[in-house]
Amino acid sequence: MLSRPAPVGIALLGGLLTAVGCAPPLTQTEVKFLETRELDLPYDEAYSAAMNGIMSLGFTIDHSDKESGIVTGKRRDSQVGPKVMAGIAFGIIGILAVGDRDEAVTFMLSAVEPGVTQLRMKVVVNGKPVIDRQLMTKIWQQIEREAMLESRPSDREPATRPEEAR
Repeated sequence: MLSRPAPVGIALLGGLLTAVGCAPPLTQTEVKFLETRELDLPYDEAYSAAMNGIMSLGFTIDHSDKESGIVTGKRRDSQVGPKVMAGIAFGIIGILAVGDRDEAVTFMLSAVEPGVTQLRMKVVVNGKPVIDRQLMTKIWQQIEREAMLESRPSDREPATRPEEAR
């Protein structure tokens, strides 16, 4: 008597494909959310936050034009973790199969109103435009940290002095 392995095999294959990254395509709203942010900062401070943010993640600034609002950076990720895993699983052939990952990011900044700047990000990996949620989220988080440093309260004059508040 034969058991029915097909449904189990199909379920396992489906789970594997989901785990590997065959997620459903993103909607246009999700893409816009990943690509665009507004910072409550004047243009100059937002520009500095973008440059400092990508530099602190190891990107080399390739091009910077403050007047047009364009910043581009590149970095090469040697993929040490994936190479080790491939080496364990497949030996030297696995290590050789996992190449380096060339990442590039481009920002376009524009002043929306005084004190508010919009940033739009595009990411290219190994020469192809991609929507890499993990990388883009990491970049946004770092830029937001830099933005907080740019607008730190210690640099600002308090609205009221302690003696005036009494």
